[in-house]
Amino acid sequence: MKRIDLAEVAASEWDVVLVGSSFASMFFAHALPQNLDILIVEKGGFRPHEAQLRDGWRAGEDITQRNSSGFRKDWLSFIVFGGNSNFWWGDTPRFHPDDFRLHSRFGVGMDWPFGYDDLAPYYERAEYLMEIAGGGSDHILPRDKPFPYPEHTGSRADVVLQSHSNSWVPLPTARSNGGTRPTCCVNGVCGICPIDAKFTILNGLEQIAHPKARYVLDTEFREVVVEGGRATHGVLRGTDGQEVKVKGAVFALGANAIFNAAILLRSGVTSSALGRYLHEEPSQSVIVDTATLKNYFGGTSDTGHSYHFYHDIDRSEAAAVLIESSNAPPNIREEPGKWTNRLVLTLVAEDLPIAENRVLLEEDAPVIEWTGHHPYAYRGLQRALDGLPGVIPDELDSVTAGGFLPSQAHIQGTHRISTDPAEGVVDEYLRLHEVPNVFALGAGSFPTCSPANPTLTLSAMSLRAAEVVR
Repeated sequence: MKRIDLAEVAASEWDVVLVGSSFASMFFAHALPQNLDILIVEKGGFRPHEAQLRDGWRAGEDITQRNSSGFRKDWLSFIVFGGNSNFWWGDTPRFHPDDFRLHSRFGVGMDWPFGYDDLAPYYERAEYLMEIAGGGSDHILPRDKPFPYPEHTGSRADVVLQSHSNSWVPLPTARSNGGTRPTCCVNGVCGICPIDAKFTILNGLEQIAHPKARYVLDTEFREVVVEGGRATHGVLRGTDGQEVKVKGAVFALGANAIFNAAILLRSGVTSSALGRYLHEEPSQSVIVDTATLKNYFGGTSDTGHSYHFYHDIDRSEAAAVLIESSNAPPNIREEPGKWTNRLVLTLVAEDLPIAENRVLLEEDAPVIEWTGHHPYAYRGLQRALDGLPGVIPDELDSVTAGGFLPSQAHIQGTHRISTDPAEGVVDEYLRLHEVPNVFALGAGSFPTCSPANPTLTLSAMSLRAAEVVR
C-alpha cells in the first residue's frame, strides 16, 4: 500500500472509499475485486510496533458519556493506523449457531438475516488470514476444515477440565502457535505483544493488503454527501482543519460503532434505529481456589473456554455466558503447597440491546448515553456463578466474585442489521437501506450481543459484504 496526501485524495476519483484501517475495513478491502482503486482514510497516524512498545497506549480517544447506570463504563477506541488491532488480546471464538436465531429459538432479541452456516466459509477465510490457533470445539461450533494451527498447550487445569467435560474446550486465538509470526511468549502482556506474535493489521499487511489500495493519515472522515438516494462524495478534515471532498462510487465505514453512527448522523441518515442499541457484553472476574486442581504452565495467556452456560442452554429468561480461563498473569495463592491451586476466570454474558443506550450528536461531536445492561444479562451471570461448583471437578476452597468489569473493549450496535428497514440501518450485506452504495461495517451492525468476542465475526462479515461490490 502507498501513502498519499490530501491533495492527491481530492484530485482523484475512487471506486471505494474506506473509513478506518482496523479489522472491518481492512478485511473488506482484502476481499474487493483487485482492479478497483481504493482509498483508506485513517484519522490517526502510523505507529510501528517498536514505537508502541516504547511509548505504550497513547492513541486512545476521549468520548463524552452520560452514564446513568450506577456502574463505571468505558469505551476503548484507538486513533492509529490499524485501530484496535494494535491493542486487542487476540481471542477469536466464532459465534454460536444459536446467536443468529435468538428470537426463533428463545423468544428474545432478534434473528439475524443469515445463519451460522452462511457465515462459516467466511469464518474459515478470516481464521486462515489471521493464522488462528485452536481446536477441540467442533462438536459445539461445526467447521469444515481444521484450524490453521493447533491449539496452544493447555494449562494444567485445562487438561483436567477438558478431560472431565467436552464443554471445556481450548480457546482459539490469534496469538501465534505456528505460521509467519513468532510463537506466543506466554508473558501475559498481550495488549501490545512484546514479540509481535499476535495478529495485527500492521504485521498482517502482507497477507491482507489490497494491491491497489492507497491511504491517507491524520485525516477524519466527517460525512457522506447524499444526492438522489446515493452517496457521491465524502467530506474529509485534516489536522489543520482543512476540509476537502473526495469522490467515490462506494463508501464503507469501518470507524467503530460510535464513530460510524456519528458519520451517518451528520450525513442526514434518518433511520430510527441509527445510533441506538449501543451494547457490549457485561463481564465479571471470578477467582476459584481449588483443593487439589493446579493451574498455570500453559502455552499462552487465555487458555480455555467453558460452554456449560452457553451451548445447549435455555436463553429465554437469562443470558448465555462464556467462561474464559486465564494462564497469566500468575495470580497465586499464599498458602504453602497451594500456590497454584487457583482458577482465574472471566464470566462474559450476552446482553439484550436497549434502545436508550445510544450515540447522538451534540455540537457535531458524538456523545454516548448509557443506561446500563439489561437485567437479562445479570441473570445469566448469576446463573453461571451459581453453577460454577458443578462444572469444576474438584472440591472448592472458595469462590470469590469480583465486581463487573468496566469494558470488554467491544463496541457494538448503533447501525444494526435487519431485513426490514423499519427495524435497522443496514441489510444483510451491511449496505444502508437508505443509501445502498454506503456500507456500515463492523460490530455496529450486530443486532444482538453474543457472549463471544466479536472480532472474528465482524471480520468474516466484512469478507462476505465485499463480494457484492463489483
